[in-house]
Amino acid sequence: MGAWDTIADAYDGWAQITDDVPFYVEEPGSVDLVVELGLGTGRVGIPMAQAGARVIGIDSSDRMLARCRRQAEAAGVGDRVDLRLGDFRRPPVSERVPLVVSPFRSLSHLQSEQDRQQALAAVRAMLVPGGRFVFDVATPEPEQVRAAGSLPAPDREGISAHFPG
Repeated sequence: MGAWDTIADAYDGWAQITDDVPFYVEEPGSVDLVVELGLGTGRVGIPMAQAGARVIGIDSSDRMLARCRRQAEAAGVGDRVDLRLGDFRRPPVSERVPLVVSPFRSLSHLQSEQDRQQALAAVRAMLVPGGRFVFDVATPEPEQVRAAGSLPAPDREGISAHFPG
């Protein structure tokens, strides 16, 4: 059991940030297929599916994916959410897609430069020519972390990386 499995049941109560959801829901536009790295319990992926996108959700936690499956079914989009166990460095995705997203600072969990390079190479391999990678990151000031014990709610400004074909 991994670290994320141990908090899966409490995650939705803890991660109540929703201000970024409209940004990610609007991002696919007319794109039909999206990969979400770090899907978790579906905080962003389920609303994207409700808006019409098919979502391939990657997460390293079986328990997070199980919660997401239940919530996707309850939301009526279980058939639009394809859940896959894996990690950012080697996501189990053979499809080429026009959009990959990684919300809620998920990329910050990649701790080494090698891990980040592997993840970015995997994203590039998934994208069709001209595809986009949209993600957000946060770099808090050390005193913010010490004072709060966790990251502050960020001002949302997503980053979009465009990989030319």
